[in-house]
Amino acid sequence: MSDGKTEPLRAGDPRRVGTYRLVARLGAGGMGRVYLGRSPGGRPVAVKVIHPHLAGDPEFRRRFGQEIAAARRVGGVHTAQVVDAGTDADPPWLVTEYIAGPSLQEAVGEHGPLSAESVAGLGAGLAEGLKAVHERNVIHRDLKPGNVLLARDGPRIIDFGIARALDATSQTTRTSVVGTPGFMSPEQFRGREVGRASDVFCLAAVLAFAATGRRPFGEGPIEALGYRVVNEEPDLAGVPESLLPLIAAGLAKDPDDRPGLDTFLERCSTLVDGGEPPLPDSVTTMIATRVAETEALVPPPGDAPRGTLRLPRPGAPRPAAAAGAAAVAGVLVVAFAIWAVAGGGDEPGSSGTAVAQTSPTRTPAATRTPTPGASASGSPTPTPTPTRDPVREAFEKISEGDCLDAYRSPHDGDWTSEKPRAVDCSRADARLKVLEIEEGGDYANCGGDSGDIDGALWWRHGEDEQEIALCVERRLEVGDCFLATDGPEENTVSISNGDLMTSVPCGANSIPGTYDHILKVTAITRGECPPAHRDVDWEFRGGKLCTRIV
Repeated sequence: MSDGKTEPLRAGDPRRVGTYRLVARLGAGGMGRVYLGRSPGGRPVAVKVIHPHLAGDPEFRRRFGQEIAAARRVGGVHTAQVVDAGTDADPPWLVTEYIAGPSLQEAVGEHGPLSAESVAGLGAGLAEGLKAVHERNVIHRDLKPGNVLLARDGPRIIDFGIARALDATSQTTRTSVVGTPGFMSPEQFRGREVGRASDVFCLAAVLAFAATGRRPFGEGPIEALGYRVVNEEPDLAGVPESLLPLIAAGLAKDPDDRPGLDTFLERCSTLVDGGEPPLPDSVTTMIATRVAETEALVPPPGDAPRGTLRLPRPGAPRPAAAAGAAAVAGVLVVAFAIWAVAGGGDEPGSSGTAVAQTSPTRTPAATRTPTPGASASGSPTPTPTPTRDPVREAFEKISEGDCLDAYRSPHDGDWTSEKPRAVDCSRADARLKVLEIEEGGDYANCGGDSGDIDGALWWRHGEDEQEIALCVERRLEVGDCFLATDGPEENTVSISNGDLMTSVPCGANSIPGTYDHILKVTAITRGECPPAHRDVDWEFRGGKLCTRIV
């Protein structure tokens, strides 16, 4: 969809699509132009507006609607979620979760091939993402380095399943093939049935590119590339020996000869050895820059707009000099990003001049008119001011799908924050995700009638009819650590949903409270945990949570 680079809106660009305000251009693809947008609740989103020549084709619209419906069912931590669509609009549009980070194409193009460990980590993440797509009977059909975004919490796959809608247009079907030459399977070039094995071929081609910086079948016109993909062997010179057999098998001409995604996930997870595969510092800097640029254009809900100064609370300690210097540097970077994008204007008729943004001033509530009548002293009796509950107000600001920066305290079992606060889901401290919200004390199991969701609990406030409850799910990543206790039998470990809500440094010198173990997540997989990566495993969200005792 895009690699996250922004440029100002142009005179002919829309300023709104549906309920989404557009703030910058992100790029363009075969289906349409992509914009960075802001949701009504203040979330950054990617908005794709379909090209007019496709929008005018009734068959494309029909297939587009079908593929959107399928894609909206897709989940998984390594995919960008479809959140909204206007399939009947003119032109049609699609809104997905926005991932602040460069594409794999851009990262490798600017900074060269990745290390063997980084490629293995990439392979594990992409295999897990494709498995989630395939479980919903969706085939990606166009996996390529430009459709892989590198975020702070791992790789994300975008544009899954949507490429099939291009088959609907007679022009596309008769004159071209759907996909990207150089990363397409032989069956795609031959116009044959495309299934899950086709995505495996594309995955292997993407990993070969990440490891070498080259397309495995070279460059050239589509006819030449098609001939090589169908008839010649790939150029895998430079692929690390640890990955060479896997990638070569994935590029087999016959779909039946290719390994499945489970094999890719298991092999790549083993090569990563349970740790967080490091990205080059240069790529990490690219990701951090994209995050800063995004927050400048679409500040996280609850945060002050960039350029606003917060006054310290009375008696609050002042920031240290180093923190102050970092804040000044951040304001300069963000101010430049705002200036660059402001050149495209905001609403039609705007001058395009950058204007400093400040938080709206909160005016004290006007003095209430006294109720006619007199007190014992003869003075008018004022109407009592309703008592505010700032904690409930914070709960009421939370929406389903929000991420929160709290976790369960290992000492007393309470949440580490009195009030929930929504943060960008790409942040490292976004430990919880809100699944449901219930009010009035009427709720069942967290996650619905089917029963408790692994790693989910209620976070409640208030009592009886005034109670509001958030069903929150722990967002676990490989490398996270949490606490557990000894099991009822000797040499066993017990894990509960409450335990998964805890968070502790993996290198902690002591174990707090009544806990007995620190567990480090080594893999989250649909299959079995590799023996080398497991001390304790647990049935978890349809698969396995693999951990080691540290």
